[in-house]
Amino acid sequence: MNSLKQVAADVRSLLTHKYLLKTLIQRDLSSRYRGSAAGMMWSLILPCCMLAIYYFVFGYINQPVRQGFFSAKGADFALSLFAGLNLHALLAECLSRSPQAVISQPSYVKRVVFPLYLLPLTVVGVAFVQFLLASSILFVAHAWLNGLSWSLLWWPISWLSLLVLAVGLSLLLSSLTVYLRDIAQVTGFSSTFLLFMAPVFYPLANAPSKLQAVLLLNPLTLPVETSRAIFTQAPLPDTKLLVLHGTTSIVFLVFSVWVFGKTRRGFADVL
Repeated sequence: MNSLKQVAADVRSLLTHKYLLKTLIQRDLSSRYRGSAAGMMWSLILPCCMLAIYYFVFGYINQPVRQGFFSAKGADFALSLFAGLNLHALLAECLSRSPQAVISQPSYVKRVVFPLYLLPLTVVGVAFVQFLLASSILFVAHAWLNGLSWSLLWWPISWLSLLVLAVGLSLLLSSLTVYLRDIAQVTGFSSTFLLFMAPVFYPLANAPSKLQAVLLLNPLTLPVETSRAIFTQAPLPDTKLLVLHGTTSIVFLVFSVWVFGKTRRGFADVL
């Protein structure tokens, strides 16, 4: 009950400080491209280049790789692969940057009035903006190659629960790393592990039946399968699994908010 009250209080505080969060996200994005001629355009240029590479390699050069994947053209394979990697990039950005979110800003920690939870939320916000920009390229490419379809309206269900999970993960990692710096050393490996244990380069149905249930424990598996189904107009995963994924993400977020609230009292003493 106390955790739910804390979540409600943090949500009210977030609404109060939403302009500050927006400012922090904008500052982070601008600092990333400071000094470059193209600026924020790199967030569109790089995804375009990657999608073109996927289309060229798997559409023309290495066609046997996609045989048996699903009955699709090279364009569909490229779009499916790009969608899966884009979802992974959202989670990977949070995994790699969240451990440093609090410990890299000791000046904010020592300001009593500063809402510290905005620091990990800024990481998620920046990752989500990058995700949306890359997704816009994905939609344009899909419309150009295959036309628009009603199935694209289901697109938010492929990332909503993952975004909730990413928020919880960022809060948890940023708070625990203050006390245990070793966490920052394993998040890179964890990101790679999640990538290859998710059906990004292969469909879940191609995995051994005994391992499919294990692979479903990967938080990326259902979002990737859902995204693939949407962009190839295949059947969506079981609704019960999608509901379970969303419920688990919300529970994890509540737990992470509780941990962050308990641990932030000692941030200033440690830093």
